Amino acid sequence: MTMAEPSEETEASANKGCKVCIITGANGGVGLKATEKYAAAGYEVIMACRDQTKAEDAISGIKRASPDAKLAFMKLDLASLKSVRQFVDEFHTAAKPLHVLCNNAGMTSGFRNGKGPFKTEDGFEVTFGINHLGHFLLTLLLLDDLKKTASEAGEARIVMTTSSLHDPDGGGMRGPSAHLDFDNLQLLEGSFNGELAYKNSKLANVLFTKELARRLGESGVTVNALCPGFIPSTGLNRNESAMTRFMMANVLSPMLKLKGVTRTEDQGGECVYHAGTDPSLKGKTGGYYRDCKETESSVESNDTAVAKKLWDVSTQMVNLEEEKNL
Repeated sequence: MTMAEPSEETEASANKGCKVCIITGANGGVGLKATEKYAAAGYEVIMACRDQTKAEDAISGIKRASPDAKLAFMKLDLASLKSVRQFVDEFHTAAKPLHVLCNNAGMTSGFRNGKGPFKTEDGFEVTFGINHLGHFLLTLLLLDDLKKTASEAGEARIVMTTSSLHDPDGGGMRGPSAHLDFDNLQLLEGSFNGELAYKNSKLANVLFTKELARRLGESGVTVNALCPGFIPSTGLNRNESAMTRFMMANVLSPMLKLKGVTRTEDQGGECVYHAGTDPSLKGKTGGYYRDCKETESSVESNDTAVAKKLWDVSTQMVNLEEEKNL
């Protein structure tokens, strides 16, 4: 199911009574579980995915259990700025409101595969390009839609999936600590470190969340970041070496599960759903959540000068002039 054709007037009228949610990376893992939860609550869920076959298989699976679920696939490749812009143009053609935008998709070049850096279509390091820049552009291009919905429905929400690994003091894995060096933002100078690239991209997610919240002010659009927890079963480790994947599945994950560290995909999906729908979060913005509870993010993520600089640099990287009075 796609949305390539313009909506008929009757369809547009029907859409007014239905809340709409966009979820990136919705065909698997946390994104799929979140999709199921939003659909069960009556949302029309636009599954923004790169792989149409996987997305349509996911839609079929959901509809077998919930035939009335409102689901639509729209192609989105966050590794391509052109694809992001095409996605937004197609969404605008459909003339739908937008109540919740879930920036959920994630990518890593691999922490310990000895390869990389991989590059996006536009020449960005893939972890930074997908996790931050793709979502940065997508969000800014959809802001007018979110603001319009907020003015009509009373609110609209942006949900940013990040990771506790953005915080050097967060009790996560050992290794290099997240820190944005604007002289080597994509870690393309010197020896590439995939683990640090991922941590930095997640730090960028939180910085973007906080800066966007400041700029949105009293618009009625809120934005919050969340860590869904360590979930070994997602496809995030697909670029790791075979040995690393084996050790993760058979040694590290069982050990961490016994310690209560790991979370399930369903628990992760619940975090994404909670941030986008819970009535207690109405009007709350710029927060960081773990296990559906607000907590402190890292020291650097709260540095307003760093957040503003990342905003300015990101705007230049995606060729987006300052717009919308932000």
